[in-house]
Amino acid sequence: MKKMLSVFSLILLFLAGCAASEEEAGKQEEQKEKKASVTEPIDKEEPVNKESDQTQTSSKEEPDQEKAEENDQNSKGETEVSSEEKTEKPKESPENTDKKMESEQSTAGPFLEYRPETGAKKQFKEGGVVLLTENVVAANEEFVQIALTLGDSTTTQIFKWTGSEITLVYEERDLQDHSVSLLDSFEPNMNEKLLGDGADWKLLEKSAAVETDYGKLKNVFVIQKISNEVVDEETIFTRYYAPKLGLVKEDFELTGENGYKGESSLSSVE
Repeated sequence: MKKMLSVFSLILLFLAGCAASEEEAGKQEEQKEKKASVTEPIDKEEPVNKESDQTQTSSKEEPDQEKAEENDQNSKGETEVSSEEKTEKPKESPENTDKKMESEQSTAGPFLEYRPETGAKKQFKEGGVVLLTENVVAANEEFVQIALTLGDSTTTQIFKWTGSEITLVYEERDLQDHSVSLLDSFEPNMNEKLLGDGADWKLLEKSAAVETDYGKLKNVFVIQKISNEVVDEETIFTRYYAPKLGLVKEDFELTGENGYKGESSLSSVE
């Protein structure tokens, strides 16, 4: 009987041990599952709204485009300003400005249009008789060479003839050929200013109307010089200059007891 009880007890203990081991194994399995559930990442994907993404993208792109256009306009404006600054004329010093004004006056002043044309041949009459012949031999930007023939005598004269002055700078009678240009080789031997600042001749009129054998001429400069070549007497010379013709008339008067007057005027131009 005791043996049976001891056997029965052992069976109970064995069963209890198995149950306990199974229960412990179950607990361990539950702990493993809990750990796994904690350590595993949660991969929950949220639904993607494509339209909202596109709207956001376009809204971002529009300001960027506007900024790009604005930057382009600014860069164009800066380029235009820089090009204007580059093309802007440099400021001239007072000295350069004065020289520029003098140059403009010398080439486009009031006296330049009174030059006779190169190659022109003019005749002057006194009392219906040819007294003087004037040939315009040569001219450049600054000088005019004229050959004057009175009877059998010829004189070459060179004038500095610009817009601001008419000055006799050379005169010579003893030349082999008065028809050859001397403008590149002459040495000035005179300095008699007829018109311009500080002139030796007196300006009487600027726009006179003058009658000549060639016709009535307008806008004529009239100048005069008085000399005392003869003792106790005065010699009065009066000259008339017309546009594109130069000298068109000359009056001569000697005062005193033996005084007399003479006048020669333009009669023809070839």
